[in-house]
Amino acid sequence: MKKQVLFLLFLALAAYAQMQERIAIINTLDDYDSISVAELTYLTDRLREAAVNVLPAERFGVMTTESIVAFLGSVENTVKVCKEASCLAELGREVNADYVAQGRVGRFNDEFTIKVELYNVKTGNLMGSFTGQSKDVAGLLSLIENRAQDLFKKMLAEPKAKPPAIVVEKPETAKMEPVPAKPEPEVKPFPRTSFWVALGLDLAGAAIVGVGYAISSEAYDRYSKAGQTSEYYDSAWKDVDAGKKFYIIGGVLLAAGIGVHIWF
Repeated sequence: MKKQVLFLLFLALAAYAQMQERIAIINTLDDYDSISVAELTYLTDRLREAAVNVLPAERFGVMTTESIVAFLGSVENTVKVCKEASCLAELGREVNADYVAQGRVGRFNDEFTIKVELYNVKTGNLMGSFTGQSKDVAGLLSLIENRAQDLFKKMLAEPKAKPPAIVVEKPETAKMEPVPAKPEPEVKPFPRTSFWVALGLDLAGAAIVGVGYAISSEAYDRYSKAGQTSEYYDSAWKDVDAGKKFYIIGGVLLAAGIGVHIWF
């Protein structure tokens, strides 16, 4: 159980470290070996302290001397690499830092000089620096205390590095050709005019045939009852003939109606 808790704690710390940008404060160098190693170490510690005081911990992590040595192999190799490095930004890449700073002590007119530079490791650009001179080491320390914090504040203006966006390419889908729609069957408009004309002819013809049938039936009854000598005999037969004419006219109209239906 304890191992699991420690493992989860390690993962949490690793994730937190990935969220931070790291700055390496490289050991201060002395070009003329005019001050002791202990004094150089103290100046480096004060530079590192200034960075810690200015930079928010949730965004920046200040690397310790031990972590820098771990990347470079040993204390002796660290001193050698720092002295031989021609580019401070390149040295920052070797220790896997995002920013790197270093002080360098020199001499000018029998006075101590100091130059502190800050680089963006990813771009290799010089973000800022300050220089000064003093008659003693205490004066160099005073320069660091007065100007180092303003130098490290330049890092706050840098936009926070964002991880590259992962672009997931969608597979191309085969383009489907549109299926042509089946033509709808042509619907012929209902011939309303011809229909009603034909229906009118049919009704008229049927009515006239009916009238003729009524006339013929009544006249034939009279004709059958009247004797040949009767005065109504001839007139009854004429009525029968008149009924036949209605048959003919009605039949013509019915035929015309049927013809209109068929033709149109």
